[in-house]
Amino acid sequence: MVSKRLLRTARRGLLCALAPAITLAPALAAADPPGAGAVWGYHPPAGESAEYPDLCSLDAPGESPYWQDEDTGVSCLPYPAASPLCTGPSCVNNKCPGTKVLHEDLNACDGASCCKPESLEPGGVVNVLPYLARPTGSPFSADPSVDQSNVDDSPGIAQAIECAASLADTRRTVFFPAGRYVLRSPLRPHYDAITLEGPELSPSAAPGDPDTATLVAIPCNPEQFPGAIQVSETTRPNGSVVGSATWGLWIRNFQIQLTEGPRVRANSGIHLNACSDCEVENIIMRYTPLSPQPASCKPSNLDGIGFSLGSGGVIRNVIVDGVPKGGIYLSSVAGYHDTPPILVENCEIKNINGPVGAGAIKIVTANVTVRNCEVHHSLIHPASGGTGNGGHGLYIFTQPPPAAGIPSPVPSNVLVQDSYFHHNGGAGIVLGSPVEDLRPSAIQLERIRTAYNGSYGVNVQAGTDIHLQDIWSWGNGYYGMYLTSKTTLPATSLRVDDLTVEDPIVFNNHLRLPASQNPAVLIEATDVQIHGGTIARCDPSRGGQSKSIEERSWLTGPAGSQVSFSPEDNCISGVQTHGTSAPTVAACAAP
Repeated sequence: MVSKRLLRTARRGLLCALAPAITLAPALAAADPPGAGAVWGYHPPAGESAEYPDLCSLDAPGESPYWQDEDTGVSCLPYPAASPLCTGPSCVNNKCPGTKVLHEDLNACDGASCCKPESLEPGGVVNVLPYLARPTGSPFSADPSVDQSNVDDSPGIAQAIECAASLADTRRTVFFPAGRYVLRSPLRPHYDAITLEGPELSPSAAPGDPDTATLVAIPCNPEQFPGAIQVSETTRPNGSVVGSATWGLWIRNFQIQLTEGPRVRANSGIHLNACSDCEVENIIMRYTPLSPQPASCKPSNLDGIGFSLGSGGVIRNVIVDGVPKGGIYLSSVAGYHDTPPILVENCEIKNINGPVGAGAIKIVTANVTVRNCEVHHSLIHPASGGTGNGGHGLYIFTQPPPAAGIPSPVPSNVLVQDSYFHHNGGAGIVLGSPVEDLRPSAIQLERIRTAYNGSYGVNVQAGTDIHLQDIWSWGNGYYGMYLTSKTTLPATSLRVDDLTVEDPIVFNNHLRLPASQNPAVLIEATDVQIHGGTIARCDPSRGGQSKSIEERSWLTGPAGSQVSFSPEDNCISGVQTHGTSAPTVAACAAP
């Protein structure tokens, strides 16, 4: 981890060794590769090093913010309402049987009667291969040509899950040998203490690696069942309820290929509802359609991994690549659902691009920790004639009530540590709320890097009890930090207060406005304190960040009834500047 001592040592080096033109130091390039390589997630340099470069060398000459949008507004071909390949048991008259029908109801077995003796291995392990009913000419293998066939492995795997659930062992495992599995509708392992597992997976595994287990979701009806694995409360035709409050589901060591998704009802490649102490670990998920499509034509409501409606547990060692809407989506309503802790660690979320939202990590619940994650190249591509707000690396957002009688989900008690948000088309990190009397609270960001995002490094639009510690922000399109209470909601809306920033390092921002006179940190809010840190302009010819910290009055409220506010109770202490003007915010004593 990047220690506070290291940050301060590097900051002293920054003041002593600034140069007009600096290249990216080889030592830093080796420590912070653009991808995870053979290691899951992002791991900043640990401890002090004599070779550690001055911070200005973080800004590579010629590097620009990521915001191009070449796919927006293109003409989209009609998307399939149902898979033309689907003729197996999952499909009746070429469409899924119905949103409430499970494969277990299609199998002529229940519990132990589903078991095939040849599939049983010691320790409560069930091998799925004996359950696959492949048609003649389609042997099980890793051959991707099976994607273009009418193979459907979903019912067979569902039978293996039923068998495992009937075993007496405390934890039961459904094992997937290396190869390629075609899912016409998602697996539903709605039982306690079940593990779905493939062979050990490396983060450097190539797509379809024959030594890995690949689940290919080719949905018989993308609007109903688009993903690979789903757990939720479901009512069978006989009236019994399954999938409610599932406990201890583990999903491990899979490559997952998503090929289509919903445009109306949101869903995910792995979606867990009411799933407590659940784990999603060692997963590489890619959106790869059967036919190429531009980003603005991707399914607008397909997320990568979703924990919702009271789910909690761990998402660890995950790569999500190219999913249209949200890479990781965490949503539960405190006071209505349980909000057990969720840990997201060692993840890489990249290339999240589509026509709606297109955000890498979205947190709209309480009690979340994110650490050691790299998030990059998210970009929204609105459909023809549309506009949209998105392309952010991390959203921490309150949302309107999802339905009548259900309160708004409000993020609180969120900790984000040791992560890198870069080359996102919007902001690196955004905190906000479209609800006038609710906002995120108790949010802590520690040792975060934001660089080369299309708009801001960090943008706080709404929140209280916010603590930003050791944030580095450089090379962004606009402000390195934008802390604003502006809104089109009523002027009395709760926005930003009780916000503390400690030891920030903000330099060489405003690369999209090189001729302007702009601050590194803009404050349009009250009750903001900034203590310590360095604001710098390393190269006078690069970017429009010529000022350090500035506060301004602002207009807020809906059009036609805006109200002017002036900043109050803002103060700074111990901030050093280099190559920029002095802060305009009043000084105060250090805490």
